[in-house]
Amino acid sequence: MTFLSCRFLPALFLMTAFFVLGAAAQEPEDRKPQKPESMGVATGNPHVPVKDALSRPITAGGFVDGAPIVFADITKQAGLDKFHHRSGALEKTTILETIGSGVALLDYNNDGWLDIYLLNGSTFAALKGKEAALRAMLLHNNHDGTFTDVTDKAGVANERWGFGVAVADYDNDGWPDIYVSNYGKNRLYHNNQDGTFADVAEKAGVALGGWSAGPTWGDYDRDGLLDLFVPG
Repeated sequence: MTFLSCRFLPALFLMTAFFVLGAAAQEPEDRKPQKPESMGVATGNPHVPVKDALSRPITAGGFVDGAPIVFADITKQAGLDKFHHRSGALEKTTILETIGSGVALLDYNNDGWLDIYLLNGSTFAALKGKEAALRAMLLHNNHDGTFTDVTDKAGVANERWGFGVAVADYDNDGWPDIYVSNYGKNRLYHNNQDGTFADVAEKAGVALGGWSAGPTWGDYDRDGLLDLFVPG
């Protein structure tokens, strides 16, 4: 080794170290170790609780005296208290009796106001014909905050053990139709465009049987016609 190479060797080592450190500092973001992301649903950053005049936390302790009412229960005034849902006996000895039914909001007569279709359950006694069958209820919007029961006129009482309802215009005629899933055969209420419906489930091949749960409509193959999915 010559005197010249020995003289510049330390400088060479310093330059090499400098380039190595510089490369590390300029490492691309995607190569740098990432902090593990927390699992679960992100709900935003925590905030300091807002307190009222008595130092009560509004965000964690219920209502504040004198606060404005956001919602008011107008069930009775609207005429909706006439509906009573029932599913099996009070003892609930089977899983069939523990599940609710369903509700749909739809403008069944195309007057621009949403109406309400409430699905009902049933009992084993009713299934055996030992007591009257429970009925669904279609409530027509009176445009004044009240509703009128038009179930009989519309022909949508169901009178089976209901477990789900889905509304869609399955035949593209501009009027909403109603599919009801039941314990037993299901119903497809076609809108007759005159305030009445006709059950065409057997004709359409969607009556099924057994125990059906919450149905849904969707155009899975994008052919412009709605398809029906019925879990069971």
